[in-house]
Amino acid sequence: MQKTMTASANERYHRVIEQIDNLPALPSIVTRLIRVVNSPDTSAEDAASLIERDPALTTKMLRLANSAFYGIPRSISSVSSAVVILGFNTIRSLVLSASVMKMFSGNNEHTLDKERFWKHSIVCALAAKIIVRHFINVRMMDPESAFCAGILHDIGKLIFNEFAGEDYKTACEYAMNNNIPLLEAERIVLGIDHAQIGRILADKWALPLDLEYSIVFHHSPGEADKLTDLVTTVHFADIVTHQAGLHLWDDEVQVQEWAESKSILRISDSDMTKIMETLQESVEKSLEFFNIIK
Repeated sequence: MQKTMTASANERYHRVIEQIDNLPALPSIVTRLIRVVNSPDTSAEDAASLIERDPALTTKMLRLANSAFYGIPRSISSVSSAVVILGFNTIRSLVLSASVMKMFSGNNEHTLDKERFWKHSIVCALAAKIIVRHFINVRMMDPESAFCAGILHDIGKLIFNEFAGEDYKTACEYAMNNNIPLLEAERIVLGIDHAQIGRILADKWALPLDLEYSIVFHHSPGEADKLTDLVTTVHFADIVTHQAGLHLWDDEVQVQEWAESKSILRISDSDMTKIMETLQESVEKSLEFFNIIK
């Protein structure tokens, strides 16, 4: 059986790699905004002027800025005000999230339930933000960078679903039928996993290093040669999100936690309890984010 699966995986691997050439580029407004946000000379007006060129994006941003998700005590009526109050990394999170959701909003469902996928991703983002903001020595980590990394950490699964749908359906079914993590099933059935596909995507989209590393190493933070704190945070947030019941399907088996993660993040058992409690309280707000951004 294993030999048959290996031969099939080789065929599927080549099909997947061929299809990846069809990956769309990020919208120009997103790539330009990433460059603007990463420039030390950027002003709020620079970022706002780019966003305002897209009416739909402007509407989403203002709705989110005034939503309970961010809890800003006063009304925000302009994009430039939203940029000043929320910060550049928050804006990057919003724009990237909205753009990626729009790019993969088609009906190509196969086995991947996109609503469950995005809810998992957003709650993972929220968990990462909670961990950075409240429970560890952040050591120069930005909560919004962790949030954005959390949203995009599983983007490779969307790529599989979009460009290798039937083969990915086989991988998902293999995971379900054999009661193993999807990551393991991807490697067996496809010869490549969603983190490795994420590296191809990060290169094609020229994503910032914090996002690329979180996508590529969120299941293996010990292999990251830099940004270990951030990658470990996203890894741990992913585990916490599964523990909170946010799966791709009922009874999905999760990847085991990296043994060093709690030590690196300095998370005690009492901290873990607080993280879970805070996350559960915040899940409703995360659904508000999902409903606005989609």
